[in-house]
Amino acid sequence: MKKLTTLWMMILMLGMSIPAMGAMSMSKMRQNARFLTDRMAYELNLTPMQYDDVYEVNYDFIDNVRYIMDDVVRGYGYAVDRYYEFLNYRNDDLRWILSASQYRRFLGVDYFYRPIYTTAKKWIFRIYDHYRDVNHFYFSKPHHYKTYKGGHYRTHFGNVSFYKNHRKDHYKHDFYKGDVRVHQHKPKTGAKVQNRPASNRKEVRTSTKRTSVKQTSRLDKTEKKVRSDINREVKKDVNKNERRRRNEASSSRFSRKNSQESRQAVRK
Repeated sequence: MKKLTTLWMMILMLGMSIPAMGAMSMSKMRQNARFLTDRMAYELNLTPMQYDDVYEVNYDFIDNVRYIMDDVVRGYGYAVDRYYEFLNYRNDDLRWILSASQYRRFLGVDYFYRPIYTTAKKWIFRIYDHYRDVNHFYFSKPHHYKTYKGGHYRTHFGNVSFYKNHRKDHYKHDFYKGDVRVHQHKPKTGAKVQNRPASNRKEVRTSTKRTSVKQTSRLDKTEKKVRSDINREVKKDVNKNERRRRNEASSSRFSRKNSQESRQAVRK
């Protein structure tokens, strides 16, 4: 019984020490999508139809990135690339929902345009830094808050925005015609970011500025490898010297023993 209790304690401690991958629940994801959409509706003065459509877009974006954000924080290049891809899809979808003037206001607000940043080994929605009361909402829930499950995402429509082709009869306003992409920040050193690890548990996290999701160079990894190689060589030298010392001590003891035996033989 004692062994079983100890085993359960070890399993519990291990579970607490390993960060959860894609741990955001469905209800939490919907809540985050609603909160972001609610503030966009408040600041951009969205119509009820725009409100429902923007919720869908934010839902799809969060649903996609929640599975890769842990690796974005770690600085893995594949995850950072995918994050910007999903972010650009989101911002392109919003272009066909918002009017040109609304979209220009949207571009000027970081917590709308770049809704996530990473810091201290975690990822955070910028909107919560600006709006502290997470329980207050200006508007009621979207009508399909609990029923929408990604049915309007572009992969179901030949990778073309659903809102571009299926909402043009509903939205009569002018659309923003400029560049809607969020440009990826490259490492200043020019070094390549890390490739996807064989195991997602391998952690090489990076701290980033709040203004962007920033890639990490491989310089730290290279430095660690060099230090590891040096330590290994030093350890080899220490072990070699230790073996030499032991051999010399053993040889010395053997010589003294033979010398004593020779002296005793002479005395006899």
